[in-house]
Amino acid sequence: MTTPTSDEQFWQLVDAFINLANDKAQTLDRNTIGPAILFAATRFNAYMLAVSTGNQEAFAQQKDAAIQYYKEQHEKMLNDNFGDFEVNFEKYRTK
Repeated sequence: MTTPTSDEQFWQLVDAFINLANDKAQTLDRNTIGPAILFAATRFNAYMLAVSTGNQEAFAQQKDAAIQYYKEQHEKMLNDNFGDFEVNFEKYRTK
């Protein structure tokens, strides 16, 4: 399980999800958008593990490793994005 950071399709999807979140922020409470995206991502990742393992026993055996992987990835992404916003605060805040 790796994050394809140089993959054009990956970045197009990231932009599409951010654009959807920004659109929803026009009519919904912004405090619900991030948690909803995070929940959807975790739900999809659980589905992906289920599909890749093929049965409940294999899913159960690989679940903890997958959770650890996604926790590490999420922490890295948080650090990267919060750091980027800290450096570019005024530029990004006004978008």
